[in-house]
Order: sequence, then C-alpha cells, then structure tokens
Amino acid sequence: MEPATTPGLRERKKRQTRHDLHRAAVRLALEKGLDHVTVDEISAAAGYAPRTFFNHFPTKETALIIEVGEGVDDVLGHLPERIAPDELVATLLDAVQRHTPAEPTVIEDVKAHHELMERHPELVSQQLRAFETAERQLVEELLRRSGGDSAWPHAEVAASVVTSLMRVAFQRWIRDDGEHPLDRFLRTATDTARRLMAARPPR
Repeated sequence: MEPATTPGLRERKKRQTRHDLHRAAVRLALEKGLDHVTVDEISAAAGYAPRTFFNHFPTKETALIIEVGEGVDDVLGHLPERIAPDELVATLLDAVQRHTPAEPTVIEDVKAHHELMERHPELVSQQLRAFETAERQLVEELLRRSGGDSAWPHAEVAASVVTSLMRVAFQRWIRDDGEHPLDRFLRTATDTARRLMAARPPR
C-alpha cells in the first residue's frame, strides 16, 4: 500500500479558515437568530474579512453546514491507488480505522450544530445533501480505483458500510458526551464490522 497522504500547508490553512468561519456562524446564529446575523458579523467574529468569507462560502447558510467532504478526502488519502473490487470493504475499513482527523472534533461544537438544526429545520435538508454528496464522492473514487463501472456493487456497498459505521460511531460518541475520543468509537465500530463480515451464517 502506498504511504498515506496528508493535507499540505495550504490545504490545512484553508480548512482552518473554513472551520473558524463555521464555528463563528453557528455561535452567532444561536445567539442572535439566523435572520439577524450578517456575513460581516460572522467574518469579524472569526477574525477574517468579508472577502475571505465569500472565498469559502457563497451564503451565510452554507457556512452553517458541516463540511463532510474533508473527512472523505482524508480517508481516501489512506487508500492505495488500485484496489481489487472484492477487497474494497476491507481496505476501506482499514483506512477508516487508521484515519485520525486532522482537527480534533470538539463535543461542544457538535452540540451547538445539533441545536442549530433543531431551531432551524430548514437547514437539515442542506446538511443531508452534504452527506449525500460526500458519499457519492466516495463511491466515484472507489470506482476509479477498482476498475470502473463494473465494480459498482462493490463500491456502493463499501461506501454504505463505511458511512453507516461512521454514523454509528459518531452517535455513540455524542451519547458519551465526548468523555472518550471519537477515534475510540471508530475503532470499535470498524472492529465490529470486520467480525460481522467474517462470521458464517448458521447451518
């Protein structure tokens, strides 16, 4: 397997800027109400100029959506360039298990985002679309690395398995109130998935 790739300095700075703006947007939307927050206020709270804001987000609403694609990119960085279709699930599980997020997830940020979604359900559909887009991105990249359209069942099943176990790990981490690191729940979920796939049906 090729060595894992990590985001370069430019990409890390870009991500940090997006994260700063996202956190500021969520905090201000909760404090003042979404309709009463401006891009100028979000930018100032995060320490950036409005021009920088618009380099990353077209609207204040998009700044409130969690960027799921970054996590997909990080996991893909742990995958080899070529993967046999039958090995997609196992290889992807291995990549998730070895993946450590570049930015530790803060439980308070997650709780704030959940509260925002509850107050403004009109944002939920946008967040769901972000998750769907990230999963499609994962499927397309798995297809590219495993031989194209003929591997579609393997790629789609692998992507579904991994996104489901990541959701389970994330939900358990939230219930744990962040007492233990998210990686611990990811390892538990991937280990469980491996055992389930290795188990033979009863005769």
